[in-house]
Amino acid sequence: MPPHKILVLLPSYDAGGAENYALRLIEYAGNQDYEWHVTSGNPNNRGMEPKFEAAGAAVHYVSPGFGLSPRVINFWRFLRRQRFDAVMSLNGVFAGVPMALARLAGIPTRVAWHRRSTPAYKQTLGRLAYARLALALLGSGTTRILSNSEAALDTFHGAGWRLSEKFAVIPNGVDAERFRPRPAERPAIRERLGFAETDFVIGHVGRVDPAKDHETLFRIVRALHDDDPNVRLLMIGTGTDSPAMQARLATHGIADISHAMGVRDDVEWLYQAMDVFVFPSVTEGQPNALIEAMLSGVPVVASDIAPIRGVIPDEQTGLLFPPGDAASGIGLLRKTLEPPIHTTGLMHWAQSRYAMGDKLSRALEEVSLAKH
Repeated sequence: MPPHKILVLLPSYDAGGAENYALRLIEYAGNQDYEWHVTSGNPNNRGMEPKFEAAGAAVHYVSPGFGLSPRVINFWRFLRRQRFDAVMSLNGVFAGVPMALARLAGIPTRVAWHRRSTPAYKQTLGRLAYARLALALLGSGTTRILSNSEAALDTFHGAGWRLSEKFAVIPNGVDAERFRPRPAERPAIRERLGFAETDFVIGHVGRVDPAKDHETLFRIVRALHDDDPNVRLLMIGTGTDSPAMQARLATHGIADISHAMGVRDDVEWLYQAMDVFVFPSVTEGQPNALIEAMLSGVPVVASDIAPIRGVIPDEQTGLLFPPGDAASGIGLLRKTLEPPIHTTGLMHWAQSRYAMGDKLSRALEEVSLAKH
């Protein structure tokens, strides 16, 4: 039997939540029974392209773009020529056009994922009109619509999605073996990063994006450093090591106490350098970095938004502060860090809820990949 031929549509080849999820899924499924293809219309920031190739996926740069253009015809011809068994898009609402084209091309399985719980675009009249059209095409062009959180489906499809068999929620799987406490290695990791034993390290993992609300994070760090000169900031993620980010840190007066490290492949070790993980996002799909921190045994403090409440046990919602409210975040950190937050319950919660193999298997089944 020939391998099942799958095309995955990505926002970019930059390191982000959707791209990392696609890579994990491809690595998990392997290439014995599946022929993987990935594509993006974004030719910039190709950092993950070698990783997809190493995982055995064919990399393309073909996309229908937006509106009516020759790219639409070229994309339809690409789909017809390749004769995919399934197409899976991680572009949310804007999967509408490619899903409609995949239907016209005769591809039997057409699955779209929402990876964010709010729109990722500036809401001008033109974009809102296009989004409404794309959403209508999404409904008619897909065989399944998935999300990693109920909040995303509520936002884009209303509460009625729960009455339709077309929709499903599959949380992201996270590797609990990779992200685990490493107390024996913690001193050496901190020393290698240049942290003193007396330093109090506030950690954050997330790309530079308004959704991550770095400004609130910086205000929190500055206030706590004013109280305690041993406070430090450790940031990991796309763009955090850029000159523009250094300028922002300098504006807040915390450049000299910040380690901004960009994209890292050893993030599971870097969590061990943190004394607390602060996650002030104003919107999320599923906050993977927050789950990774919990699995790693790091105390967490985060913004009180629906996708984050969904990954925190009900009895631990006292760890959350109103989004954008730096003063509340500062007060919460001051109150909860003495004595330290107990992390065992959070770690066990994350282990039971986000077992990676189970969630990735479900994703394969949902896109009709588990026929072998």
